[in-house]
Amino acid sequence: MLAGMPCTENEATDIHFALIAMQMERDQRSARFKRLQRKGTRSALFAGLILLVLNFLFCIAYLMLNLTDQTPPL
Repeated sequence: MLAGMPCTENEATDIHFALIAMQMERDQRSARFKRLQRKGTRSALFAGLILLVLNFLFCIAYLMLNLTDQTPPL
């Protein structure tokens, strides 16, 4: 077929089937990559929010410790 020779109908069917199968595999890989990308983004956002909450809690704890540590004036 590539050399310019005519091919049979069965060979043409096999080639079309192979092209369709390759396209389906490419689509599946692309979908898997997009799912992994979304999952990674979601995980990074979740980890960032956890760090933000922990930072807020440590700041509140530090503030409370400093407020209770103050001695009244004599």
